[in-house]
Amino acid sequence: MNKPLAFFCLTLLIVNCVTNQPPTAPEISGPTTARPNDTLSFTFVATDPEGSEVSYKIVWGDTSSIDWTPFYASGQPVRRQHIYPDTGTYTIKAIARDQKLKESPWSESLIVNIRLLPPGVPEKPAGPAFCTTGVTYQYRFRASHPQNDSLWYQIDWGGKVDDWRGPIPSDTYLLVNHTFDTAGIYAIAVRARDSRMQMTNWSDTLLVTVVAIPGGPPTNFTIEAASDTTVRLSWQPPVEGVPNFYRLQFKEIGGTGWSTVAETSGLSVEHNPHGLTGMYKIAAVFGATVYEDTIPLSTVPVSTGNVTVGELSGSDKPGYGWNRLTGIGKAFLMNDTIYCDSIDWFCTDFATGSNGPFYYVVSPHIAPFDTSGNVPPGPWRQTALALLADEQGPVPPAGDTSYHNIIRLTTAPVSFAIRTEDDYYAIVKVNQIRISNKDIRAQAWFQPINGLRLLRH
Repeated sequence: MNKPLAFFCLTLLIVNCVTNQPPTAPEISGPTTARPNDTLSFTFVATDPEGSEVSYKIVWGDTSSIDWTPFYASGQPVRRQHIYPDTGTYTIKAIARDQKLKESPWSESLIVNIRLLPPGVPEKPAGPAFCTTGVTYQYRFRASHPQNDSLWYQIDWGGKVDDWRGPIPSDTYLLVNHTFDTAGIYAIAVRARDSRMQMTNWSDTLLVTVVAIPGGPPTNFTIEAASDTTVRLSWQPPVEGVPNFYRLQFKEIGGTGWSTVAETSGLSVEHNPHGLTGMYKIAAVFGATVYEDTIPLSTVPVSTGNVTVGELSGSDKPGYGWNRLTGIGKAFLMNDTIYCDSIDWFCTDFATGSNGPFYYVVSPHIAPFDTSGNVPPGPWRQTALALLADEQGPVPPAGDTSYHNIIRLTTAPVSFAIRTEDDYYAIVKVNQIRISNKDIRAQAWFQPINGLRLLRH
């Protein structure tokens, strides 16, 4: 070969070597531990010195087929997903080539362990180490799962083992309220399991010292109207001990059982009985021990049987009123102002005699203007009266247009509602209108809770 030709060939060879270097060995990144059938994502990247596009051949370490990928831009991360259905240790490696099929060295291997990892043993339980009986305390429990499985927990409260609780996300606290009923020393421990029933050992124990405290019922149980159709029940704490909570119960009139209407750590509850009346009782709950107030409170109206109420000009007592302490009704004379604070309504025919033809029930403040002339002027009460369809009401609210100061009695029996000047409610049922006897016969139901418009009886 002559010298010019040899020089040309050598030059061509050098140029080809310089301009077609192989890609760099691929770099592999991705998870190194996983469970069978998890979808795993891996990233492969190689760079070609000349900027040529790059293809990859990936060996997954199992029986998967090995093919070259499409070409990608030099230096572009290429993501591939893979699933290992069986446990084991797998070695992933890859090689790259450029568009002139120049191949890189093999990558460093990435070792992937496919196995079912159990949860870690839970931490020692956290919470109060000194407690008293009957009081609720909160305890915290936590464990981690290396593969972020959710966890279930079983708690040993020092001799009493709970059912499993969960699922709870890995590395998240389970918060549990617990009440100790008996004094003693309790060793609390916990264990965990995952969805594949892989169970841990018991955790280290938390020793809790529990002492007994006295308890008792709530005190000063009271009732008042929260509105004209709802009640507010209030009480004070027991003389000794701090209860877990208070339980308020209600039994409607005619009912056979008590129903719980509230459980609260507060000292009052507003209750809507939806038109019913009944009995209320309150208890302080100390764990499994219940201390009940022995004196229930009532919204049941006080009943007064048939009372004879005379016509204003007759010989019997024409006024009728309720004792605000007992709720009992009775008839009164009206010939002296000493009775002004006792009478809530009276009976008259608005004539000098007692012969009718109609009798009326009337607000007492009108009595001095009655034509009989038997009632002296004075601070007589002003009462609102409303006819009812029957003796069970419902009683109209204050300000309702059905209230008047006078109601004519045409037939018996007839029922009417009353709202007194000092905001008490009652129902009166006139069973007989006896003009020949110059009187009427009436029974009544009085709500002794001021402002409460509930009169079911």
